[in-house]
Amino acid sequence: MPPIYAFGSFRFDVARGLLAHRTVVKALPERLAQILTLLIRANGDVIDKDAIASRIWPGGVVSEGNLAQHMHMLRQILDERARDREYIVTVRGRGYRFVAPVTVVVPELALAAPPPRDEPNDGTLRSDPQLLHHYWRGSYLLDKRTAEALTAAAEQFEAALQVDNAHVPSLIGLARAYALLAEYWYASGSVMFPKAKAAVVRALEIDPRSPEARATLGNILLFCDWDWAAAEREIEAALALGPKSSSVYVNAAWFYMCRGSSDVQLRRMQRALLVEPASPALQLFIARIFLHTGDYHRAIDSFSSLIESGADFSIARRHRAQAFILSGRPADAVTDLLLGPQDRAEDVALRLPLLARAYADCGDVERSEEIYRALREMARTEYVVGFNLATVAVGLKRFGEALDYLEEGLQRREPALLMLRSLPWFAPIAQRARFKALLNAIWPPPRLELDNREPRTA
Repeated sequence: MPPIYAFGSFRFDVARGLLAHRTVVKALPERLAQILTLLIRANGDVIDKDAIASRIWPGGVVSEGNLAQHMHMLRQILDERARDREYIVTVRGRGYRFVAPVTVVVPELALAAPPPRDEPNDGTLRSDPQLLHHYWRGSYLLDKRTAEALTAAAEQFEAALQVDNAHVPSLIGLARAYALLAEYWYASGSVMFPKAKAAVVRALEIDPRSPEARATLGNILLFCDWDWAAAEREIEAALALGPKSSSVYVNAAWFYMCRGSSDVQLRRMQRALLVEPASPALQLFIARIFLHTGDYHRAIDSFSSLIESGADFSIARRHRAQAFILSGRPADAVTDLLLGPQDRAEDVALRLPLLARAYADCGDVERSEEIYRALREMARTEYVVGFNLATVAVGLKRFGEALDYLEEGLQRREPALLMLRSLPWFAPIAQRARFKALLNAIWPPPRLELDNREPRTA
């Protein structure tokens, strides 16, 4: 009989592909189970990448990136921190090594399949390996935040829902993928937000007490409907339910930041986030909080640490370019924006507008004008947010055009406009009546923010 291996607080049933962590039992996708078995049976020796690929994908062609993604998913399941590798160590240039002490458990101590009654039934403990494969793969892609990865994440969550159309975590993941495609300016919110809302409403019909679903709905109500009162109710409900996921705190922090709440509230959210194990996605989020609260030097340091760590987060370089421009270092932004692979969706959504603004701030008007013309031409057939065109127009001192683009964005209810107060791209026109009218159309009057919890009495 194949053995059951024990390491740390885990037990691994090789025969059934079950991994137990304290009272929780998960069925590993077949390839992840095979990789874990291979690593354990190496008895601490290094297994090179080619050997893993030939054993797990016999006769197939496997990219190094695909193998790295599987290792990342396995590390997530083992709850490994980026700087504290308790189980799997990467040996640079060679392969991987399992470093935790392993013992063999006698068959009588085999894993109990069902979790205890008080364990939350959120769908993540289901035993269907195919469902888990699609869900974990979608979750991994969701964190990368690129247009290609978010689109692929949505496809993975859809595939999981083909296996089980009531899988709440996949419904939430699908809602987040669609919402992020709009919030990162890759696609029109009028197309993506209705899909996102339909998925999360379905999740709440199945599990009304899901804090992640509540927080996701609050995010959609904020960025899609600009319904501040309803968004806050959902965010507060999610927080009151006692979330175990950092996604609730991320959505709450975005809400409070967009509303213009005090630094104290934002710091509370950051402290809550740090309770969760560190991950590139959370590091990216915290760096963006620094960016949006005007702490540009800390933002640059945080983005730089993420870039230098080797994490596959190319979007961090784009965000660092924003911090460089806003801190008066446009030449550094140009360097960042010219590095790395170019992608059409990323170019239109962020890279080219930032590059045009950086050139304008450097005094290279000719190059800025060239990109500005190209973006305006793209806008005829592709989705280009007015916020981005306005950012470039202000750099070129075309203030009237900038206000025109912002007003068009208001008509389209662009999510980007919620950044008007936290990113000072439009300081030269901030005192103009048309700009103030934009702010008044987006943000509720202070009195309503204070009174939205209880009706006022005469």
